This record gives sequence, structure tokens and C-alpha cells, in this order.
Amino acid sequence: MQRRTLGILAVVGLVLGVGGGLAWWFNGQAQMKPDTTANRQTVVKPVKPQPKKKAKPRPKSTIKATAATREIDAILRANRFVGTALVVRSGKIIYEQGMGYADATRHKTNGVNSVYQLASVQKSLTAGLVMKLAAENKLALTDPLAKYYPRIKGARRITLRDMLDMKSGLRLVAFPDKLNSENGMLRFVQKNVISQPQNIGKWDYSPVNFMLLAGIIQQVSGESYRQYFTDNIIRPWHLNHTGFVFNMAHRRAYSQGYQNSDMADVAATYNSRYPESRASMFYQFGTGQVYMSVHDLFVAERNMLQGKLYPASDVNTLLTPGSSSMYGGGAYVYPNYIRVHGLAYGYEATALVSKTGQDGVVLLSNYYRANQLSQTPAMQIWNLLSAGQLKS
Repeated sequence: MQRRTLGILAVVGLVLGVGGGLAWWFNGQAQMKPDTTANRQTVVKPVKPQPKKKAKPRPKSTIKATAATREIDAILRANRFVGTALVVRSGKIIYEQGMGYADATRHKTNGVNSVYQLASVQKSLTAGLVMKLAAENKLALTDPLAKYYPRIKGARRITLRDMLDMKSGLRLVAFPDKLNSENGMLRFVQKNVISQPQNIGKWDYSPVNFMLLAGIIQQVSGESYRQYFTDNIIRPWHLNHTGFVFNMAHRRAYSQGYQNSDMADVAATYNSRYPESRASMFYQFGTGQVYMSVHDLFVAERNMLQGKLYPASDVNTLLTPGSSSMYGGGAYVYPNYIRVHGLAYGYEATALVSKTGQDGVVLLSNYYRANQLSQTPAMQIWNLLSAGQLKS
């Protein structure tokens, strides 16, 4: 009798669990529908439903141990790196390795396909989409912001180029109590953006520039930012480990973000998870709401440098430093390479890629420590790579 009762309870529990999961999934899908009422000047098409294809996981790394891999490994371990690292030399992967926990509670480790939030690295991709539209003569980098958002103070004097280079004089301090769509975020931005016309032309890093640029992409393309990003970056480049943070936690290769704010502690204790609200996911519109694996991020940055998103002849037009900060077109630009970097919710993303797209170092971490950023070992490895010192 007792066994029969337990069996009935197990079946009931299973039914309720599946039903609840389906209800949650459908509710999440409903909330993800873009709000098409944000800008009455244009009609933004919602994300087109596509048949879901099961992503084929990339095979586990089979990189042979060499003097180069041992040196890279030593640098990462000395810096207590947690995450996934990728090093590419002359177009070939010479190092690809996951370190530390993706989920310490479940003893799940980071792997080569683990996905991480990109944070500000997304700005380089948003900039690439703007350049694509410019190459198609659908907008111009010299366009004034007033052409798209006339209500913003000083918008006639601010160009899209100023925004790409963080020299617009725009800032956003306010954070919304509640947010349910990217277009709701755009309304919030227009209402709360702080414009300082006296600072136009001066370097001042502010994500609001790329929030508005993402909104301009919507206006010009007639598609939601997410749809346009998907159609022009994710699908054509077969980025199977890329998406938007709303569904990131449901990926098999998801790496949970952690933080350690104790400046005296550099060890990975995994004591503090770093949560992110749904409102914050919308708040990062165009600037930090994409996740990727190390391989996908390298492919995306390489493809843009090689003219696979917009013409190669326009690469130097976009990637020109606008100030002594070396920031231009969503990346830090140096004579022979670019660097992108982002921090958010326990994640740190760093990529250094040669302008030829043949060499690269990508470190994606899910453990933020203010006193030991993973950008440090990334630079150390890059310096060795660019100096030709990472040889087999």
C-alpha cells in the first residue's frame, strides 16, 4: 500500500513539474516579444519564429601539449584564471581550455563550449552593424543624432561617429524600477538621458551611446535589434553558442557568474553568485546582453576585421581611435590589433585580435575579482604571441 501511494505521488509530481516548466517557458517567450510602439516614426518587425535546431556541440579540445601550451597554462594558473581560454596563431587554434567551475554547487566545470555574458564587448558588434548599414547607404556616420532622436538636448550637434567613439557628451545615471522590453528601454533613455553639449568631442565612456545606436539600427533596418543581430551575425556565421541573456541560463553550457569583492582574497571561493534581474537584461540593450563561447567571439571579431559583415575597405573607417583613449567604433584600436573588454554580473570578457584576423587571445571568465582581472593574463599571452614567442 505504501509503495502504491509513493508511486502515485511521483507521477503527480512529474506532471506538475512538466506543466509548470511549460507554463514558465511560454511566459518567458511572451515577455520576449518586442514592443513595437516605442517609436511612431518606424514600424519594428518582431523577431520571426524559427524552427529550433539542436546546436551541434564543438568537439572537446584535443590540443597537444607543447612548450607554447605549457607557457599559456602557467600564465593562466599564476593568475588564478576561472573560465575558458582560446589562443589562435596564424589561423590555427593552439590552446583551448576551460578552468574552474561553471557551477560550483553542482561541481560542473567550465569547458571549451561554455557560454559567458560579453558585457561591453557587445558594443563592437553593435558598431559593426551600424557600419554595415552605413555601407548600404541606409545611414551615415555623419548623421546627427537629431535625425533619429530629435528630443534629446544638443542632438543636432552630436553625430553617430561621436557616439561610436564615446564623445557625445551623453550620460545615463537613472536605472528603471521595471522594464519589459528593449523599446521600453529606449523610451526610458529618451526621458532620462543627461546631455552635456559642452562635452561633445570629449572622451567619456558611457553605454547610453550604444543603447541609442541599437535603437537607430531598429529604426533603419525595420527589424528589432535582436532579429537584425541574429540575421546578420549569428545565423550566417553559424554561431551555435551565441544568444541573448534572457535564455542564457537554460543553455547546457551555461557558466554562472560569481564575484569576490574581498580585495585581500584572490582565491576562487565561489561563495557569492552574481544575480542579474530581467530589468537589467533589457537595460543592457545593445551594450551587454549577448553571450558567447570563446570560439564564437573569436569568429565574430575575426569576421568583422576580414570584411564579412561590412566591406573590408570600411574596417579602418570604423576602427579609428577617436581620442587618446584609443577607443573607436566599439573597440580599443592599436596599430596591429584591437582589444575589446567587458565586465558585468560576475563575468569578464577580453579579446585581442590582430587586424588580419589570424591571431587572437580570448579569455571569458565567470569569476569577477576586482584585484585580479583576467585582462592581465590576456595581455601577457598576447604580448608573447605577437612577439612570436609561443612556438611549438
